[in-house]
Amino acid sequence: MQLGGAAVGPLASTTAVAVPIISTFRSGNRFPVNAEELRNQMQILEQREKSLSEAQAGDKKGIQRLEKELLNCSQEIDYLQDLLSARNADVNYLEERVHSLELKLEGMEVLQEEVFSLREELKRFSSKQFSLIQELDHKEIELEKSALSMEKLEDLFSSIALESQFEVESMKLDMMALEQSLFEAKKIQEETLDENNKMSRSIEELQVALQDAQKTILSLSEENGQLKEKLDTANKTSKIYSQKDEQGNNSTIAENTSTSVVHGPHVGRSVVILDPAADLKSEMEMSQQIQEYECLVKKLKEELREEKLRAKEEAEDLVQEMAELRYQFTSLLEEECKRRACFEHASLQRIADLEAQAGTLLIRPQLRMISKTLPCVRTEDSLVVFRHYRVYGWGSRPGKKIALFWTKAQSLSPQLVK
Repeated sequence: MQLGGAAVGPLASTTAVAVPIISTFRSGNRFPVNAEELRNQMQILEQREKSLSEAQAGDKKGIQRLEKELLNCSQEIDYLQDLLSARNADVNYLEERVHSLELKLEGMEVLQEEVFSLREELKRFSSKQFSLIQELDHKEIELEKSALSMEKLEDLFSSIALESQFEVESMKLDMMALEQSLFEAKKIQEETLDENNKMSRSIEELQVALQDAQKTILSLSEENGQLKEKLDTANKTSKIYSQKDEQGNNSTIAENTSTSVVHGPHVGRSVVILDPAADLKSEMEMSQQIQEYECLVKKLKEELREEKLRAKEEAEDLVQEMAELRYQFTSLLEEECKRRACFEHASLQRIADLEAQAGTLLIRPQLRMISKTLPCVRTEDSLVVFRHYRVYGWGSRPGKKIALFWTKAQSLSPQLVK
């Protein structure tokens, strides 16, 4: 109805303005009408008509909006009626439940004495709880100290780990240097072995040459002996023939013919005797060559001995260096094994300490929860909540923590847990 009145109001005002103007037109015979006034009034009427049409359009839009709101309100009313019916059903169920509980409570007057005894036990338990809170404070202080010590130990372990890493890197570098020296030593050993093999081959060749030279020396010495015997015999015969020549010079010319016959073969024999002198020179040259060969053989033997001594010394040095390298490798490996064993032992001990501290840290929040909740447990409703936590778990987290909590509570007051 208000909407209708709002729509009719502007139309009524326009009619109220238009009526006197029309009346003035109708009464034109009585009063003279001015044209300018009529124009002004007509313009005013047009403006008012425009404003009225605009107001009418706005009123229509408002009516549509209000109709939509009315529809939404009707839907909300239906929804609320449905909720109200559901709530009424819940209330009826709760009334029935309350009635049944009231019937049950009528038979629970016998439990008042038990509740009174439980309250007394709760008072005693609150005193024990105060002592437990103090113990918890002490434990928290100890845990803070242990946390600080753990941080210090972690810093110490980190520094030890860095030092061990640096030592391992230095050991790796030492191992690389030792491997390089070992490789060089092996290379030198191989070179010495090659040289020894070459020397042994040259020694064998020299021994063969020495044997050949000794054979030639023996054969030449035998020939020299034979030539000396021949030379002695030739000297003896030459002396005999020279004596005979001196005796023959005093003879006659007749004898010269006979001596000429005799000296014919003597000249041949002297020529024959001169030939062993040339052989003697050749033998002397051969003996000199043999002596030179013997000197060379002696020099070669001495050089061979020196080379053998050098090879033995180098081999002994290489063996000693290899033994030292092996000893260094074994000592380094033993030290590394000892360090790793120490690190493993320290890490295992650290893990055991952390596991023990983790166990204490898991128990601490449950004990704090107990200390927060137990001072409020003084009425029957709170006792019911306490038993609810016993059955269904603390904070919807049943498990080992709740079992630990109840074992601790049972050790403190068995009657309360019952």
